[in-house]
Amino acid sequence: MNELKSKIKKNMPIYQKLLAQIIKVPSIKGEALENAPFGRETREALRQGLEIANHQFGLKTQQLDNKIGWAELTGNDNNYIAALGHLDVVDAPKQGWKTPPFDLTIREGYMYGRGVLDNKGPIMGALFALALLKDEGFEPKQTIRVIFGTDEESGSSDMKTYNAIEKAPLAGFTPDGKYPVVYAERGMLRLSLIANINDGSDKILSKIEGDFSPSYIPDKVDVTFSSGVVKTYSGEKSPSNAPDLGKNALLELAQEQKKLPGQIGKIMAWLYRATNDSKGKGLKIAFDGEKSGELQCSVYGFEFNNNQIKINFSIRYPIELAKRKLLEQLKTQLPKDSQLVINRDIAPLYHDPEAPIIKTMQKTYEEVTGLKGTPVTTTGITYARFLPNTVAFGPSFPGQRGIAHKENEWLKVSDWEKIIAIEYLTLKRLAEREYKL
Repeated sequence: MNELKSKIKKNMPIYQKLLAQIIKVPSIKGEALENAPFGRETREALRQGLEIANHQFGLKTQQLDNKIGWAELTGNDNNYIAALGHLDVVDAPKQGWKTPPFDLTIREGYMYGRGVLDNKGPIMGALFALALLKDEGFEPKQTIRVIFGTDEESGSSDMKTYNAIEKAPLAGFTPDGKYPVVYAERGMLRLSLIANINDGSDKILSKIEGDFSPSYIPDKVDVTFSSGVVKTYSGEKSPSNAPDLGKNALLELAQEQKKLPGQIGKIMAWLYRATNDSKGKGLKIAFDGEKSGELQCSVYGFEFNNNQIKINFSIRYPIELAKRKLLEQLKTQLPKDSQLVINRDIAPLYHDPEAPIIKTMQKTYEEVTGLKGTPVTTTGITYARFLPNTVAFGPSFPGQRGIAHKENEWLKVSDWEKIIAIEYLTLKRLAEREYKL
């Protein structure tokens, strides 16, 4: 173990130089073009990742339709195990950043940059772990793949292409969640409350604008009233799967405007109930699952067009809660003359926490960190939903929440060293296992 950690530390300047090259690419999903289905920048990130794997480390590489690609160390049969991550990132508005978001900045033991944690740092770390195995002459029973996706932040349509052509791995992990190993992910519904205001009360408002994205709760909302007065409501941004770490600017709006007359007031009152408690108590949908934790509600968008209001929100619900019952109860809480629209529906994910691959990851985590590795659950939506026999494993350590999707995204250098060591041992051990086919 000490030899492995020393080798990783010695190679860290090389790893950081290569990571900086990938961070430099602003791989936010763009306009679909010929040979660039998710935009030029995501294609460029994939090209560079595969070029590093092949030219720098001599690994075999392949890609599908400029959507997804992989580097591999070939084993003794046609089956494989995998580490699956993504090179696309969410946008990085310059406000609030203390360093250039698309430059890797290393300062006082921390690395800063968009994607350094989510997910370029961890998946490039898996590539470096695979390169170490190759350099050591490791001959795996199962082929090992490090897979680079490019559409995880926008729906994971890249995985449809992959699964249509490639068979599933015998086992795998995505370093895009948290530690210890994740055995269950909550179900997720992206919803819209839509209301047509027909009593004229909407005339109080002229325009509502904000930085609205399903990836995070908004920290700023600008409201223009029909009187010409413009008011800004401020909060603190946090990832949509960790709303309790921030302050929703829409809550500030609703709190002040919930006493408006007519339908608009009732809509604002509903918005207040939805944003005032992220556990769903205000909407009477709170639920605490014994296996997978509490329900979570995040309101992330407000649209106002003509006389129609649309409030966009997501609910992440425990595996023990039936979606049908959840929706039935939620509908009883809707304002009059409004409707509920389901925009995205992702079922919960569950793996037996006693499964051999999970126990392997638990043991590895405990050996590298010296921490207790009891499997956990998450509110996150990871690639584990889209690739069978795969679970989320890393990269955030206990106590590290709300880092991704925010300004000044960071990853400790010492944590990255641990992550690479965990990935190295996990890939090695999974590739050595016997699997029942």
